[in-house]
Amino acid sequence: MSSLADRSYLSIGQVVNLLRSAYPDLSNSKIRFLEEEGLITPHRTPKGYRQYSKEDVDRLEVILHLQKTRYMPLNVIKSKLDSASSLDALAFEVGLLSNEPLKEEPAEEESKLCTIEDIPDRLGVEISFVRQLVENDIITLVKSPQNRELVDSADFTIIRTCAELRRFGIEPRNLRQYVAAANRESAMFEQVLITMLGRDDSTPKREEKLEKAFETLSVLTETVHRSLLKRRVFNALSASQDDRA
Repeated sequence: MSSLADRSYLSIGQVVNLLRSAYPDLSNSKIRFLEEEGLITPHRTPKGYRQYSKEDVDRLEVILHLQKTRYMPLNVIKSKLDSASSLDALAFEVGLLSNEPLKEEPAEEESKLCTIEDIPDRLGVEISFVRQLVENDIITLVKSPQNRELVDSADFTIIRTCAELRRFGIEPRNLRQYVAAANRESAMFEQVLITMLGRDDSTPKREEKLEKAFETLSVLTETVHRSLLKRRVFNALSASQDDRA
């Protein structure tokens, strides 16, 4: 937590400088955005300048820490802050006031399974939202021998990403076009990779070569997709501006 004295106040620029070493992407605009979202409420001078107390800075650090380490959506972070018995208690719970480093989570690529009931605590999203992702073929649940519903940790990234998209009003049902596109592209990728590496699983370092080739193809095709999408969206917005002129 910050070393700011209890009765000191910082400007927004000083807060950014204080925390930027731990959170390099922190900016004045990001702090203002968090204020607009109701997560922090700095003191205002008679002339309207923001002043941040030690508690404000500590609260901001908890928010940034939860975003960086737990990938929590802002509405979940706000709920945690509102329900915490104290800011220090929450900071200790998430590791900011612990002398011991946080234990690293197992790598998601190892495909660990967790129950669907654990998802709200692990990712900060509702079970109902996970079910919407399943219904729209974005992720798939695994059934345990005891018939429990399990989520593959390899899907955590896409679950978090879809949760962030929801802030822009993009729901799981709006993402079905990407499922269809992935199904189409997978056949092309498979053909390219088989041509490059063959089907022989015993080839030395095949898995490593497969991963590198896939990443290269993914970056290249994503660049094409992003460029085409941006051009169409910006052209459409320019056309609508011209129509109103």
